[in-house]
Amino acid sequence: MLLMVVVLIVGLAGGAFAGKMLFATKAPKEPEKPKVGHTLDLGEFLVNLDDEHYLKAGVALGLKEGILAEKLKEETAPLRDAVLMAFASCNRSELNTYEGKQKVKAHIRERVNEVLHEKTHDKESVLEVYFTSFVTQ
Repeated sequence: MLLMVVVLIVGLAGGAFAGKMLFATKAPKEPEKPKVGHTLDLGEFLVNLDDEHYLKAGVALGLKEGILAEKLKEETAPLRDAVLMAFASCNRSELNTYEGKQKVKAHIRERVNEVLHEKTHDKESVLEVYFTSFVTQ
């Protein structure tokens, strides 16, 4: 008799656990954050800044996985133009701070994504902007 009670309790507990696992609502997983795949080097820029100083900077773009840098080579001129226009409105004191560099990177990313939107049909083709060199004078 005692054995039957123990088996019954174990069976009910196991059934409750199985029911909970089967019918429990699972929290939706957060979508995976896109990752950088290829990098497109745009070369060096020599820019006359807003305050009569100069900037020489190398810029590369971190492209979303699945977007090939080779396919965007023909877009180099509009991309370089977008970067030049982003730099042209800056002044040396802004660019000499970490926050200023981060701000111009965000501005460049926004402008080049606008240029690439028609080509890639993706609103965020460029995930990162890298400075490969950076000198103000």
